[in-house]
Amino acid sequence: GTRPRDRRRKEESMKQAVIDIGSNSIRLTLYAIQEENRFKILFREKIMAGLAGYVGKGGLTPEGISCAISALLEFKQTLELLEITNVAVFATASLRNVSNTKEAVAAIEEGTGFLIEVLSGEEEARLGYLGAMQALTVTDGVFVDVGGASTEVVTFSGGSIESLCSFSIGSLSLYRSCVKKLLPGDRKSVV
Repeated sequence: GTRPRDRRRKEESMKQAVIDIGSNSIRLTLYAIQEENRFKILFREKIMAGLAGYVGKGGLTPEGISCAISALLEFKQTLELLEITNVAVFATASLRNVSNTKEAVAAIEEGTGFLIEVLSGEEEARLGYLGAMQALTVTDGVFVDVGGASTEVVTFSGGSIESLCSFSIGSLSLYRSCVKKLLPGDRKSVV
């Protein structure tokens, strides 16, 4: 039979962590990879980093870079405690749509030890669609993902992608560019 230590090693090698550096939040999801390309979500954790709020003069500010590093180090500590070594880290519009992508990615990688893959808008759209279809049985329609700094749209028919696109506009970026002041109170005092 399999010794307990060997069995534990096999179970550990079947766990995969994924960290998504988004414009609103940074998310950690831990998966158990099963046979036949199936998976089970073991747990999810998110930190509301709001990186889209740390964009100044088109680039991610030093404060935004520090915020991302801090969140990723928190996740790294969790993964080390769980002895999870299979970690994939990717970023979407949070790092794709800034003028200092290379510099920001290099600083975050240096500060955390993680390698970061910045997804193109089209790849984000494709992967978002594929992820959503894991839980849905819809074969025809339109998939829309509104994020903090981008929106992805995928049209599909017969279970296959027909077209996909990504727009550099999202909930946080719209708020920052369109809302000047919002004060609580009666209708007359809301600006």
